[in-house]
Amino acid sequence: MLITALFSTAFMAAFADDESGSKSVSQEEYDKAQQAAKEAKEATEAKRKEAKAVAKKAAAAVANFEDAEAQLEQLSGEIEMKKVEISDTEEKIETKQGEIESKQGEIDAKQDDIDAKNEEIEDQNTALNNRLTAIYKNGNAGLLDVILNSENVEDLLSNVGMVHRILESDENLLKKLQKDYKELKKLKEQLEAQRGELEYEQAELEGEQAILEDQQIGLEAKEVETEELKKKYKKEADELHAMQAEKEAEAAEMAAIAVQKQLEAERMIVEAGGEIETAPGEYAWPTQSNWELSDKYGWRICPFHGNEFHNGLDIVLTSGTNGSPVYAIADGYIISASWYGGYGNCIQYAIGNGYSVLCGHLSGYNCSSGQYVTKGSVIGYIGTTGASTGPHLHFTVFKNGETVNPFSLY
Repeated sequence: MLITALFSTAFMAAFADDESGSKSVSQEEYDKAQQAAKEAKEATEAKRKEAKAVAKKAAAAVANFEDAEAQLEQLSGEIEMKKVEISDTEEKIETKQGEIESKQGEIDAKQDDIDAKNEEIEDQNTALNNRLTAIYKNGNAGLLDVILNSENVEDLLSNVGMVHRILESDENLLKKLQKDYKELKKLKEQLEAQRGELEYEQAELEGEQAILEDQQIGLEAKEVETEELKKKYKKEADELHAMQAEKEAEAAEMAAIAVQKQLEAERMIVEAGGEIETAPGEYAWPTQSNWELSDKYGWRICPFHGNEFHNGLDIVLTSGTNGSPVYAIADGYIISASWYGGYGNCIQYAIGNGYSVLCGHLSGYNCSSGQYVTKGSVIGYIGTTGASTGPHLHFTVFKNGETVNPFSLY
């Protein structure tokens, strides 16, 4: 009770503005203070809605930016793949060109063979023609010479047969040469057909290369366009984030004013001898979620003082208690952040609706006296200072200056 009285005195002193110490307050002043608090809360909520709307737009701009970035990465990959395809096609074209040139070399060599064979045919044909012409011109005289020059019948038959064999040999040679010539021409035609196929394949590859190059140009143009979109979305996101930060700062400032006006209105009620009757609101828990109680609110046997009324909750964490953050359970004003008797390092802050909070045995502070804090912000760190048997958070809630079970807020 002594601690409660001291805390209530600190709370009232922190927000009292009547130097004369008068506790009287008119209904008009009270109504005016209540209206000011209401208007400040409404303005704060409106500003917070503006900040949320801007945050939503900023998130959309960031999503667009990330989509553009992902698309750029995809385009870059496609362009690289297209370059590889073009390079492969160029190598195929070069290979095909080499095959065509090699085939042309074979064709040229075959043409040389054909030309040589053609010359042999012409020479053989000329020789055969000359012999036939000679026989034709000499006629029987030629045969007579063969007969006269023959020593006997056997020799005669042999000489006549020789003449016929010479003519037959010439004719057979000519036929063979003509056959070789035809085969060479056929081989040349086959080589030319193969060259034609190679040239067609080369033309197809060149067409494919042209298509790939057009596709690459298209992808690069799209990449440039997407890069511009990315810059645009980045600029939008930056501008919206700046606007969001500005509106959130304005909302925080207005929230501070709203809490201040709420506390001023509550002070008037208390000074007039009244009590603040309000329903619990939505409050944050003061620690991380892995909490459990080492001591409850109510009568207990204290290790330091024996049988006493424990005015709060002792909270420990299942792991990492010492040094873990302590959070503000609602928007409010820090009344004090200093050593406070058995509570050791202690933070006391007012949160409106007639409520104020005490957090004791802390290892350190993350706030200072007179500072406005927002719900969920870190105000200190769990420790074991003061009258403590180990690291834990002592958590007391006051309503209208009297302690209440903290669970009544939840």
